[in-house]
Amino acid sequence: MMLPPSARPGRLRLGGMRIGVVADTHAQGDGWDSPPELLHALRGVDLILHCGDLDELGVLDHLETVAPVLAVRGYPDPREDGDRLADTLRVVEVEGVRIGMVHDPRWPLPMTFTHTLGFPPGPIQDHLRPRFGTEVDVVCFGDTHDEYIGWYQGVLFLNPGSPSRPGMRHRADDVGTFATLDIHQGVVAAELHKLRRGQHLE
Repeated sequence: MMLPPSARPGRLRLGGMRIGVVADTHAQGDGWDSPPELLHALRGVDLILHCGDLDELGVLDHLETVAPVLAVRGYPDPREDGDRLADTLRVVEVEGVRIGMVHDPRWPLPMTFTHTLGFPPGPIQDHLRPRFGTEVDVVCFGDTHDEYIGWYQGVLFLNPGSPSRPGMRHRADDVGTFATLDIHQGVVAAELHKLRRGQHLE
């Protein structure tokens, strides 16, 4: 399924389902150290997708105090039984929209795409289909800690950045970023959000 031309990044809440997307939380200790600003900002989402580099499984439990969580592993992440944490790849279907999740588009090999090095030649679905086992409409990924949103050949590529260890474009005292997807009747709106220190106290 290809997304309609009206599906563009934006602030419009379309109804349907709202999904919070996070990555690279790099939790410590028991994993319950996610920024309180993140949990506050995620209130009201129907589902949370975590694109890996958890470091500690407890971060998933912490996020689940807000909404159900589905995740994929990053390089160092522990494994767990059940459906919550997939090994390296997964596809989540929401209202007919297929969302492919992977921590690093270059891992596991073979490398299929990366937003920093450009996309491979030819139809992008020819590269995504073998990796995810199906055509996908959205690819959510992490690894770089730098937020990114862009469309390529009708596919939305979304990196939410890191809510706790933001990338080089941010100030040292910044909290970080996450993203949301609003899906309604096959139409997707995506938005990146910059957390504000202390916003949970407002």
